[in-house]
Formats: sequence, C-alpha cells, structure tokens
Amino acid sequence: MEKFLSGIFVFVTVILLPSCTYYFQLDDVAESPKLVMYSYPGSGDTTIVRLSRSLPVSAKGAIVSGLRSPDIRCTVNGTPVSLQWTADSLPGVPAGSHYLVTAYRDGDCVEFTASVEGLKAVSAATVIPVSFPLLSVEMKRKSSEPSTLQFLIRFKDEASRTDYYAVKIEKKLMYWKNGVYSEERYLMALDLKDEPLLDTFSGLDEMLLPDKEFYQNLYFWDDEKIQGKEYTLRLNTSYGADYETDYEWGEEKEHVVCKKQYRISLYSLSEECYRYLKSLNDQHSNQLTSSELAPIRPTYTNVRNGLGLVGGCRLMQTDWMDNLKED
Repeated sequence: MEKFLSGIFVFVTVILLPSCTYYFQLDDVAESPKLVMYSYPGSGDTTIVRLSRSLPVSAKGAIVSGLRSPDIRCTVNGTPVSLQWTADSLPGVPAGSHYLVTAYRDGDCVEFTASVEGLKAVSAATVIPVSFPLLSVEMKRKSSEPSTLQFLIRFKDEASRTDYYAVKIEKKLMYWKNGVYSEERYLMALDLKDEPLLDTFSGLDEMLLPDKEFYQNLYFWDDEKIQGKEYTLRLNTSYGADYETDYEWGEEKEHVVCKKQYRISLYSLSEECYRYLKSLNDQHSNQLTSSELAPIRPTYTNVRNGLGLVGGCRLMQTDWMDNLKED
C-alpha cells in the first residue's frame, strides 16, 4: 500500500550526473543567504515543494520559511507539470507550500527550478525509485530470548541496479482507564545486534562511537552486500505483554487496560535521499567532532546554487499489527 509522505524524511536505477552532486560547508552558509528547497516526489500523487531563505552564520534573526516563488517550475521526463500555491494548510499540504498533483512511474526524472527576489535561482533533479521489494513481514518472540520481540522483514533485491532502502517502526500504546480511551505513539529505537546490515560498527569505531544511533530512528542501508539476493532483516525490541489490572488509592479505584500495536514503514530511496540521510546520520553520530579529533562533516545537498534536497522516495506501510500473546 502506497501512502503519502510528508516531512523531512519520509523516501531502481538512479542515474545521476556528477554535476548534480553538491555539499555545503559552513563557509557557504556564512557568506550570504541562499534559497533552500525541499521536496520528496514519489510516495503519492501529491508532491510538496517547500522554500525558505537560509540565515548566514553571522546574521541575527530567524530563518524565513514558506516562501512563494514567482517562477517555480517542474518537469517530469522533460514535460512541464503545473504547480499550485497555498497560503493555508490543506489536507496533506502544509501552509506556505507549492505543490503539484501527478502520478509517477518508476524511473521518472523529476526536476524543479525556483527563484525568489534577492536570491540566486536554484534547481535540482531526482529519479523516482521502484517500490520496496517486500516479500513478507513477520513478528515473533525469539525462542532463545523470550523477552525479545523480533521483526522479520523479508525482501528480494534486484541484481541489475544499486538500490537504497530505509525502515522505521512505530509503536502505539492504547489505554482504557475506567473506560476512557487514550493513546501514545512514538518511533522505536531498535536493537540491531542480530542485523549485520545495520550494526556495522566494530573495532575503533565501536570504542569511539558507542551510541550507534540512527537519526530520528530511521534505519537505512544500501544493497552492496545483498545485491540480487533474497534477504531477511532482523530488528529487535523488548517484548512486553498487553495487560489489564486494577489500581487502588485509598477509596479511589482505576481499572486499566493497555494494548500495544506496531506499524512498519518501508522506504525505497533515491541516491540523493540516501546520501542526505547518511550525512545527517554522520553528523548526529560522530561524537569525535565535539572533541576536535575529526572535522565536522558537511550536509549533502543536490540543490544547485542553494541548499536542501530534492529526493525521490517510495513508501510502503503495513497496517497496525497487534502485539503477540504472552503464551
């Protein structure tokens, strides 16, 4: 099931020219404001384009977001596609956004250009990846560790191309307190000890970077080690059973029911999305930068003359899955 992806993340054969690859250093941001563009075409018929003005390091004030471009254009495989503007929020579209409605096919080349008075015009392109090649999803408790809940994601990689993937898992806690319902949702930090594709730290890296965190709990990888193979991703978390109990505080009583559900989001990423995520993750995880033992790594951008990212992605999402029984 394909769903719309909004926000910073949310992300075949990818054909990129060397001229489409840019990085920005602190010096780039310090000199003058730049036009920042973010867009993630591919996960639905509606594509959002957000523009903002960067703030030089030496300047005071706030970043200006939600800019309207008098000359913003989009082409899909060279064919122009019209964009709309909304100052107010619409279903699935935040206020202060350009957007377009079109269906994409695998391998479509999407290009944007935009200009705002006082800033250099920007442009960026990406290629729409194929959907995540999912075969099955299974949730089970490890026989050797009953206290561990394991998500098994089986997929088949395509041998003829380089692919990039990502996964996140959400947990939903549903409470009924004296019959009154409430819920909590959050992205899970996963135990990667059984997953060699993601648990890649060893030796000196393991000593210097002990956290092994993925930014925003979005776990991503390429197919270098599994190209053309069928593979099962193994992601762990602690198991906790659903429960029903009564609490008493003096004369007050509360009957509580708690149930858990899980939802898996699987992404196919363009190379641009993968590089962007990797640069964010490197900055987040590299504890060496604070001790000045290593330079601060730049954030990837493919926006010519500006900052930000235009990256194709596909999102496949499971339904909410009930927690496993304790027995």
